[in-house]
Amino acid sequence: MLDDLGGAAPRGLPALLEPIRQRFGDALLGVILYGSCRRRAQIDEGLVDLLVIVSGYRRAYGPGLTAALNRLLPPNVYYLEADSPDGRLRSKYAVISLAQFKRRCRHPVDLYFWARFTQPCRLVLGLVDGLGEQLAAARAQAARHFAGSVAPLVPETRQARAFWSFALAMTYRCELRPEPPQAARQLVESDAAYWQMLSDALVADGLLTETPAGHSISARASARAVWMLRRVTGKLYNLARLFKAAGTFSNGIDYIVWKVERHSGVRVEPTERMRRYPRLAAWGLAWRMWRRKGFR
Repeated sequence: MLDDLGGAAPRGLPALLEPIRQRFGDALLGVILYGSCRRRAQIDEGLVDLLVIVSGYRRAYGPGLTAALNRLLPPNVYYLEADSPDGRLRSKYAVISLAQFKRRCRHPVDLYFWARFTQPCRLVLGLVDGLGEQLAAARAQAARHFAGSVAPLVPETRQARAFWSFALAMTYRCELRPEPPQAARQLVESDAAYWQMLSDALVADGLLTETPAGHSISARASARAVWMLRRVTGKLYNLARLFKAAGTFSNGIDYIVWKVERHSGVRVEPTERMRRYPRLAAWGLAWRMWRRKGFR
């Protein structure tokens, strides 16, 4: 269903991939590029979004808290800078094991993976045979789960752009700071052929129909209840992941402050003590930001 993983990596990306290869060694299985930088022929600015696939957490990190946190609430997120012939490159990369990626692509409540990786992405580094096929199968499951969860609530049209704009807008409501409605439409318009292909495949599978499916009142009510739950749990997952990043990012507290300010306009100045003990300080900082309406 989802065969968009192929294609050449944008120029400049190998400068970011090499430090990842060095860090994870034999535990590294592959790297996925996603987000807006995926559309560029050359990476020269912006924050590059990468998903690092590993064989296991103990093999990637050794025993200890880092491996446990990655298993408990994937992914662990890290910041990386690297020099390239075109200048300084910046990346935010997330780490997950292949087995957990497959499971999380069909998680009933936590939409982090199935909402992101139903979207177009590219396998820019594959180090084991069959990895692309396994990832494509997991993403196809994510797409089926995503579409099925939204279908009872969809407006009358099943035209692909309208359907997926509605679907993505639903996920934005589960974020700490929801994106404006036009953000989902713009994202779908940027890859219109991909979303049409995906809808056609789901129709062929019988998971979507080209006209309204006539879901029962109970099915619509159940879907609304699940999405209401996701609006609560999604924000909690989002908050937990954000503050977990305080311990995995270099200058993690400053990253959190920047991230919240970028989405809300609210800034809370971190102290030097917070920077020295980011995991301990993160929750106090969260409380201060909540009181100033940095989260919603």
